[in-house]
Amino acid sequence: MFPLRRSSKEPDIDWPALLALLEDDDRRATLARLAPTEGRESFLAALRRIDPEVVKDTMTSGRRLESSSRLIQRPTVAVAGMLNSGKTSLVSSFLSPAGQARTLRGTSNREGTHRFVLWLPQSWRDDVDLWSLLVQRIGDSLGSPPEDLAEDPEAAAAQYNNRAGDISSLSVALLATDPGLDEVGVGLLDCPDIVSDEELGLGSPAERKALLGRAATLCSAFLIVTDAASSRDTTLADLVRIASDLMPGVPRMLAVNKVRPRQTPDQVHETFSPLSKKFGLSSVYAAYDFDVPASRPFIPKLDDEPVTSPGGEEETEPLPVFFELAENPDDNPPAAISSARLLASLPSKLDRGELFAQLHRALRINLEKTVWDEGLEAIQDDAEESFAKTRECQRVLLDASLEFFAHRKVGGEVMELRLHQSERIIRQLSESFAATAPWYARWGVRLNSTVRRIVGGASDLVRSLTPSGLSRKTADEIKGRFRSGEYGGLIEPKGLLREIQRHGGTIVLSHYRDNQSGASTPVQPHPTDVDIEAIIQDSLLLPPIERAVTRFEQDDFTTLDPRRLDDAIRQMWKEVPVHKKIATGLTPLAALFATFGAVLMVPIDFGANLFLAASIPELLAAAGLSTLAAMWASDRGARDVGQQAARQQLADFLAVLCDELGIARPEPPMHVRVGGGEIALPTSKISRSETSGPSIAVYRVRKEFVSELKKLLPRSENV
Repeated sequence: MFPLRRSSKEPDIDWPALLALLEDDDRRATLARLAPTEGRESFLAALRRIDPEVVKDTMTSGRRLESSSRLIQRPTVAVAGMLNSGKTSLVSSFLSPAGQARTLRGTSNREGTHRFVLWLPQSWRDDVDLWSLLVQRIGDSLGSPPEDLAEDPEAAAAQYNNRAGDISSLSVALLATDPGLDEVGVGLLDCPDIVSDEELGLGSPAERKALLGRAATLCSAFLIVTDAASSRDTTLADLVRIASDLMPGVPRMLAVNKVRPRQTPDQVHETFSPLSKKFGLSSVYAAYDFDVPASRPFIPKLDDEPVTSPGGEEETEPLPVFFELAENPDDNPPAAISSARLLASLPSKLDRGELFAQLHRALRINLEKTVWDEGLEAIQDDAEESFAKTRECQRVLLDASLEFFAHRKVGGEVMELRLHQSERIIRQLSESFAATAPWYARWGVRLNSTVRRIVGGASDLVRSLTPSGLSRKTADEIKGRFRSGEYGGLIEPKGLLREIQRHGGTIVLSHYRDNQSGASTPVQPHPTDVDIEAIIQDSLLLPPIERAVTRFEQDDFTTLDPRRLDDAIRQMWKEVPVHKKIATGLTPLAALFATFGAVLMVPIDFGANLFLAASIPELLAAAGLSTLAAMWASDRGARDVGQQAARQQLADFLAVLCDELGIARPEPPMHVRVGGGEIALPTSKISRSETSGPSIAVYRVRKEFVSELKKLLPRSENV
């Protein structure tokens, strides 16, 4: 009857060992946390953070599988159906008269089943350990411990119908025992009617189907009851699909109730055959409507026919008689059929060992799906999302930084990267230009080598570079050009914040906004306020940006290659015409010194929490030495001297900005398109620091965990 067999090669699952793996946060941990601090996280800990419901499902699935071996001789059949389909009448046919009196049957809403009712053999209650295990499994499946079905028929009917109107009672099963089930040795789960709408106010169809799917894992077989007119009803298909998807391999049967005599048994078989084949139903039963006299020939005769009173009325309410349909018309009523074809004989034909094998396989597959498809997939998706989110933030910060570190053409293409003109870089440039300058370039500059002897701070260096009134005046003019943005990029926190927001930082850096929304007194924007969210974001992002700018200015120790720098400048001097002068009357070297002095004046005059980024050609152009600027830009060797250092500085600035804003540093390195080609930024040389604010965690699934999981919970074929 149930052709599915459990493969002998399918391994048994050691749930305690598997649980130990899922809880391990050390050597066999599921996740490696890469940022903001390194660490490891277990499977269950990760799921509690991502989707706590999957944790519950995993634990429940594991306990079900572990306990199933103890229930091998005690199968339960789920009986489900739509409103007024007759499923409770079917359940009643297996109960004693006292049990039948405690069921609720009828055709009105007041007689509908709106609770799960689990009928078990009375003898099962005698085994205390077994009974405790059954009660625990019921609670695990539906999410709430069961309660007893009342002995009084009226009170039991009120429970069956959930007349108290408590929606939460839908997940609280009613538990009953009956001696009539002792002989057949099976339990029957009478499931709530699957209603088509929510007008009853006792749980939507979706809620009922979801609970039915969870309750199905209690059962070794699944019987769906419907009427003859519902062969194409989508709700019926949903019921069969629930059983098929959640308990694959468990026998599934269909019972067609209230068949009218205008349909012969073979026609009913033909009507429901497509549904049977699609979902692998093992049997289709039918019961003819006993209220229609013409149905009598199609109702098999039973030994215990109802007794008729002298007045012609039956003393007990008749119950539907289901028989297994055969494709051949000659094998169906009105022809005589054997009692083995009656649904009433189903329990005696159930192979307990085979049912257990099928149930065990279904529970194992259910655990596999929960752990692999729901749990690990959710963890992998979250880890990939953490990388994608981090990369998105890194890209925004890089694009915003390039607004200052990139020297662009009119169309926006990056020609070259700009250097952070630190005091260290200025000293190098000053020394190299002074040491290699020809006589005509030095003319009027008395301190040809004084720069080398300057050991003081920026102020001393400025005075040495601008010794005359003319050079100081020139330096002031050039400083104004830098400040106005005519040359270079002046990096200060508020300007950088504006660029971050312009590139989508308000949305992308959501961990700051999310952290604020979790505060005890979050700011509530008023509908009439303008840009309130932007103001809030400013207040959140500006402090870490200020820290980043200050820290980079202090920790940037990048230098130019001295040998290559001297060679490049010496070659440039050779190509400059001897008569070349500049309009200010200063010699080229004096003009350069004035420019370098102007660079150093910028943070001194406008505040320490900002700095200038400018390429060497831009410095030359700002000094009025356009010929030298063009020569430097066109010479690849000279250009590479500054670009190598500029790439390092950009990587360092991006790293510091990521640190302060709680974002992992780029790994692998990010690429920038410069001069029509892609260049990779180097690894930052500035030490990493921990952020004091919110951060985005980055995770990676560990291969070691996946390898262990394959050993303890291998994937089944065709799952």
